Amino acid sequence: MTNSPRTNDLDALPELLSRLDARRLLVITTPSRRFLPQLEARLGERPWTLFDGARVHVPEDTIAAASAALASAEADVVISLGGGSTTGLAKALRRRHERLRVVAIPTTYAGSEMTSIWGETEDGRKRTGRDPRVRPDAVLHAPALLATLPRAQSVTSLLNALAHPISALAAAPLTGELRARALSAVEQITWSIEQLVHDPRSRDGVAHALEGAALAGRVLEEAKMGAQHRAAHALGGRLALPHAPLHAALLPHFTRHVMREDPGLAAALAEASACADLPGHLHDTLRRIGAARAARSLAPDELVNERELLEEGLLEPGWVRDAWLGRRPSAHERRWRVDGFPDATVIGPEPAEAARVVVALHGRGGDAGSAAARARDLAGHLPGVLVVARRRRGAPGILAPIARRRPSTAPRSRARARGRRGRARARVLSRPPRRAGAALRLLAGACLALEVFCRTAHPVAGVIAPAGARLGPALEQPAITRALAGTRALLGVAARDRWVAREDVDAVAATLRAAGAEVDLVHQPGESHAESAGQRLVAGDIITGRGARATLRGHGNCHESEALPGALPRAQNSPLRAPYGLYPEQINGTGFTAPRGHNRRSWCYRIRPSSQRQPFAALAHETFAVDWDDAQEPNLMGFQPLPIPEAAADFVDGLVTLGGAGGPALRRGYAIHLYAANHSMDERAFYNADGELLLLPQRGRLTLQTELGALELGPGELAVLPRGLLFSVLLRDGDARGYLAEVYGRRFELPGRGPVGANGLADPRHFRAPVARFEDRLAPGYRVTAKLGGRLFDARQDHAPYDVVAWHGDHVPYVYDLARFSPVGNTRFDHPDPSIFTVLSAPLDEQGAHCLDLVFFPPRWDASERSFRPPFFHRNAVTEINGIIRDASLGAHALFQPGGCFVTPAMTAHGVLARAVERELRRRDETPTRIPDDSAWFQLETALPLHLSRWARGTALRVPGWPLRWGAQRRRFDPDDAPG
Repeated sequence: MTNSPRTNDLDALPELLSRLDARRLLVITTPSRRFLPQLEARLGERPWTLFDGARVHVPEDTIAAASAALASAEADVVISLGGGSTTGLAKALRRRHERLRVVAIPTTYAGSEMTSIWGETEDGRKRTGRDPRVRPDAVLHAPALLATLPRAQSVTSLLNALAHPISALAAAPLTGELRARALSAVEQITWSIEQLVHDPRSRDGVAHALEGAALAGRVLEEAKMGAQHRAAHALGGRLALPHAPLHAALLPHFTRHVMREDPGLAAALAEASACADLPGHLHDTLRRIGAARAARSLAPDELVNERELLEEGLLEPGWVRDAWLGRRPSAHERRWRVDGFPDATVIGPEPAEAARVVVALHGRGGDAGSAAARARDLAGHLPGVLVVARRRRGAPGILAPIARRRPSTAPRSRARARGRRGRARARVLSRPPRRAGAALRLLAGACLALEVFCRTAHPVAGVIAPAGARLGPALEQPAITRALAGTRALLGVAARDRWVAREDVDAVAATLRAAGAEVDLVHQPGESHAESAGQRLVAGDIITGRGARATLRGHGNCHESEALPGALPRAQNSPLRAPYGLYPEQINGTGFTAPRGHNRRSWCYRIRPSSQRQPFAALAHETFAVDWDDAQEPNLMGFQPLPIPEAAADFVDGLVTLGGAGGPALRRGYAIHLYAANHSMDERAFYNADGELLLLPQRGRLTLQTELGALELGPGELAVLPRGLLFSVLLRDGDARGYLAEVYGRRFELPGRGPVGANGLADPRHFRAPVARFEDRLAPGYRVTAKLGGRLFDARQDHAPYDVVAWHGDHVPYVYDLARFSPVGNTRFDHPDPSIFTVLSAPLDEQGAHCLDLVFFPPRWDASERSFRPPFFHRNAVTEINGIIRDASLGAHALFQPGGCFVTPAMTAHGVLARAVERELRRRDETPTRIPDDSAWFQLETALPLHLSRWARGTALRVPGWPLRWGAQRRRFDPDDAPG
């Protein structure tokens, strides 16, 4: 017989047992007895006995119990059903009973069934060896069983298998066909890991994983076991750690060690895995599946005595210590061992070549590798940025962190605390890397970073310290003695942060501003101690020196932008191998064959395809829905402003639909929505597949993080977000409120000027589009919400979606400052039509009719002679939805309120307030009238009716008796008062 695996599921078992002439069977499983019913159905009439006591690392007492069960059953064939524990126990029985036959049915990807390697544990010491007799006589791969494994178990098992070829390649130089097979196993397994992370039931993923694991086992059978296997057996046997998760936690660090020691092998592994940073990728994979990244976390605390482990040498060499603590490794990093930076992690150029230097400090529970990777990502991976992450001496146990301690009231205790802090600062900055023109920036471990920034005499260009404040009581904090002009600081804290008080952060901000620093104060709601999305954007600007409002200019232009030099392909859109290993992806806002003047598309070059997410599921939303009926309301209607929510609500949560017409299925019509929010969309993105969105903030400044870059806007500005483009709304002032219009058909365009001429209205050059910026950030559980057909859907993915490194096209978001709008007014007589105030227009197909126009009434002079200057009384074939962004003349009890809205249905008679008519008729001079500078009203005008949503029909915010509140006009008719 041979142990070459057969992949035709459990149905092949009866034939295998017949070929082995099996008479009595002993079935070995773990206590879970997983898959035993499936096996039992295929055992036929042969008598069999179950032993379900298999344990990890094959303890001696388990071998004894299994041997007794074997003797009692008088079995001649053992079937091991399970992972490495059951296979290892079957091997142990085979060592003691030479005539025994073994059939291995692995239910994990460990691959030990392919080797003659055995391991047994006695008194906490694990012995391993090789014996050709222990290889199973037959191996049966059953993909249907492995497809039911949970994601974490599947992937950690595959990482265990991946350790085999990497360990074999490192243990001794492999050449020829064996080296090729080892690298082929690396290629197959790393590809399979990605498939199973995405979908553990993937048929292709499972099949390739089984094939790769078997190939890896055969490679290990022909090669030497390396240092990782020795460490796994020693540490695992000592503490009874689960074998596959332990191998998975060790593998990223061992791979980094191997790649550092052998550059040739490093290049081969990078090519085989198609991953430039295989160690970091493997470590991040553990995070993506929620598996242990620190080997220490696999052992119960009561079993861990780190001093004994150190004395026994079980945490040596250094890469084992790093794996024990869960530090993030990277192929891009190197280590410094110089004064001031003992054992620091370094990424980037040599100090003499660095344009910018970032010193990254991490806090409790962090590590230098993760801090360095985070700083590099915030820097946009720009060349010339040197990141130095000082490795703190300590995490729990071996590397206890430098904790922020509350100073004692005792003088001696205060002195000791100041001494500890002083020594920590001295170690950080005793020999900072610098050169002329280099900018040194400090990244949080926020409190220590702030203290260094405030006290050091070295040239520090800025500090990034979200959720940080200065150390100690305010009266004990040394004054800032140096001028901070030209430096930048990022501060901010969550409203309910349990570690840092907002008033302390505000006080630090005031102190830094007084010293001349430019301070970005970005607070956030909630209680998270981690940095927010808005803080990450500002941090990137500080590190790279970008302006906060860097944008491209022009409306309807075909723009291009790249965050890394050369990231944008110049000769074609979709090259076979895009720069930096990016994926080309096109986003089309119109059909492929739309006329060139109307065709809209953008090409994106991103780190991961946006399709790499879990399936969408329906998401209920009570107030944001296309749920109107055909009934129309002929009365004038008014609605009070939305209140700011009391419970946590982001932009999508806080949306309500006022009404609309048509529908997304028809690709005709529009909808009007309102929003009120008190949380940023930090770990959530939204896209609207139904149409284009027009956003008008009324309260609170916003940052729009989009796939193509970030845009800032506030009240008095508008943003247009094209169909299908992902965006997140980040609040900059704690809460926000405003208006959102949606068109289902043609997009918003600039209206034609016609006889007005070449100038006036909205100038295309004043529209701002984003520049490319990206983040390569893992974010397990990240939400993507989609709107399609008027309904919402939610999907999850394990990374942030804003990973577009370069792009070009004209399907782009943009922002426009309405203060730049130049209306063309009447300077002779009669009131001009509102159409002269049109900023944007979404046309209908019929001539002269529009789906939705945005009309803006800015501050201006009204100089009409001999004319009734307020809006005239009229009836109109269009529907008008009016809103107010600001107007200081309106009191708290005025009929109109900023944030509110009022609706004029088609052909419903309307005019102005009765008292406004009286006031105007009393005017006796022709002096021009000034519309106040603090006034900003707008109108959304549509040729279609407005059907109220269910929310609008039932809300208490609808103003009762709205038509009557405009007042009544006195009868002024006098037949005797003929024109003179």
